[in-house]
Amino acid sequence: MTPAFLELKRRTQENVIAFLRIEVELASTFCKLAETTQDPEHRERLLENIQKAVTAIHHLAGRITDAAIRAELNTEADRLGAFAARNSK
Repeated sequence: MTPAFLELKRRTQENVIAFLRIEVELASTFCKLAETTQDPEHRERLLENIQKAVTAIHHLAGRITDAAIRAELNTEADRLGAFAARNSK
């Protein structure tokens, strides 16, 4: 493999990890909002968005080569998914 390819691969990993960490933060924010909203429809939309983030995290985490980071992201996704499941109708 060429140095340019290896650099591209490294940067791709960094970008995927950064994206997934943003997804975790966004879904965590949705959890906080879901806990405080009084509007049932808004709450349901928030819970759906949390589940979409969980699906994306699990899907893309499989592309992470660092096992510790992959495990961290999957653990966070599991936590968020459990929140959504506990709070759905």
